[in-house]
Amino acid sequence: MANPQRPADGDEPLTWSERAVFRETYAEDWQDLCVFLRARFGRGPPDPEDVAQQAFVKLGERPADQEHENPRGFVFRVAINLARNALRRQLRAYHLVSASAPALEPDAEPDAERALIAKQELDLLKGVVRAMPPRHRRFLTANRVAGLSFAEIARQNAVSEALVRKTVAEAVAACQRALDGDPIDFRGLSRERHRRP
Repeated sequence: MANPQRPADGDEPLTWSERAVFRETYAEDWQDLCVFLRARFGRGPPDPEDVAQQAFVKLGERPADQEHENPRGFVFRVAINLARNALRRQLRAYHLVSASAPALEPDAEPDAERALIAKQELDLLKGVVRAMPPRHRRFLTANRVAGLSFAEIARQNAVSEALVRKTVAEAVAACQRALDGDPIDFRGLSRERHRRP
């Protein structure tokens, strides 16, 4: 397999997302992975498309010089693990709520602590979205706030649908890392490339 080209500035390490084989794997296997996840884990939650996006983000974040004999196998394995982990979290939450259900009484108003936590998470996410590169912020907002499909966003911005999917997946992953308390490094996101006239 040919070595990936170095970036023009040479400062940032290349990731798999910049390799042609990543784009080929994404184009060929995205739909298959979503169908597989839906058949194995149901329609969600977790949402099969979100899990597939996260799996491809994991592949895209790998160092470009790290070879994979089977990129398809890698994203399928990562997606299975992500879906299983999400289902385990849901099951734990269900058991926790079920165990405490007899002691719970309906609240006339939302619990102040929960409302405060929700506000803090919302403020955190607003800050993360504001700090994103413009394309990531624009595509995420169009998809998750305005409800536009990937195809509609691609048409409006004269880019490929695959680029929109990848960009939204990276933005969603950054938000999830922030909610998990992990550091966010926007240098790992795919860079915007400007076409020359």
